[in-house]
Formats: sequence, C-alpha cells, structure tokens
Amino acid sequence: MFRKLLTLGFALLLALGAEGATAGEWVTVKRVNDGDTVQLADGRLVRYIGVNAPEIQHERNTAEPFGFEARARNIELVGARRIRLEFDLERFDDYGRALAYVFLPDGSMVNEKLLQSGTAYCLYRMPNVKYEARLLEAQREAMQDRRGMWREWREKEGRYMGNRNSRRFHAASCPEAKHISSRNRILFSKRWEAFWAGSAPSKDCLAEFSIPAE
Repeated sequence: MFRKLLTLGFALLLALGAEGATAGEWVTVKRVNDGDTVQLADGRLVRYIGVNAPEIQHERNTAEPFGFEARARNIELVGARRIRLEFDLERFDDYGRALAYVFLPDGSMVNEKLLQSGTAYCLYRMPNVKYEARLLEAQREAMQDRRGMWREWREKEGRYMGNRNSRRFHAASCPEAKHISSRNRILFSKRWEAFWAGSAPSKDCLAEFSIPAE
C-alpha cells in the first residue's frame, strides 16, 4: 500500500511539473544578444533550449561563420516583440540565464525556426529534451535543403568519435574521445553525419564552429 501511494505521489509531482513547464509566461524582448540569447525588458537573460548558434565577435574571440547571420535572424524573429517562454525541467543554466523554448504570438517556435533557416544547430542537453525530436527534424530539413550554414558544406572524410549518451562528437585524435565507453562510442566519417544524428561538436577539441570546404 505504501509503495502504491509513493508511486501515485511521484506521478502527481511529475504531472504538476509538466503543467507548470508548459504554461510558460509572456514577456517582451529588450535586446537580442546573439543567435540564441535575448535580454528581456525586465533584465533577465534567456538562453534558447535545444539549439546553439555560432558565436558573434566578443572581446577576445572572433566571430564564427554564420554568427552574425544567426543574430540577424533572431532579431528578425523576436526583436522588441512579445514572446511566450515555455520551460522544461531545468530552469536555469550555469550562468544564471533562464532556459526556454520561445514561441511567437502565432504559435510558432523560434528555436525551431532558427534550425529551419540553418542559422543554428541542435544542442542536446539532458534533462531538457521535451522537443528533441521536433528540433532534430527541423535541422535535418535545413541540411537536406542546404539552407544557411549547410549551403556551402563540402567535407572530406575523416574520423570523429561520438558519444551516444551526451550527443557530443570529438575529433578521433582528441584525448577526450578515448574516455568514451565502448557501449556509448559511435564512429562518424564526417561531421555532417554527426550533425545529422543530432550530435553537436564538443568544446574539448572542436572549440570553434567551422564550415568545411574541400
């Protein structure tokens, strides 16, 4: 009896958490920082869940390919607009930014639109995976149609080691790749294959996003 009550209580907590995550809140964008981050009128920073846009130029870092295009696309979508934030299980990242799926008044998802335009790529991170399949489908659509960053992608075969668990991939020569357990290890001959599978480059040995050209 006690075990049954415990199970029912756990299920209720999950249901309440899911309901709160789905409800979200309406806010106004004050500033678009880059392709996947905005500042709200109340001062909060919001980092989009499930996507990663190439970096723009910062104090010590040069811009990555498509970094400014990604910010321009984000400005086009949400600049000074009302948006709805929908949350997942984890509400904040290590920098204190709110983590959210961002929706426009017409119901479309900004995270998804960035992927569809080829100005961002999927970034899987547990436990925020509610729209994982939907976002990967959007990325594959852009890759298949050669949109945005995928347009000029020309790549020779190489060796890349992916981790089935973390969905990150490394250059096979990277020391971190050797620490991946055999059951989680997956070999890719091209970065394209890794992205298609929903993996993102690991910053351990692929620190900067680049577009290969043969």
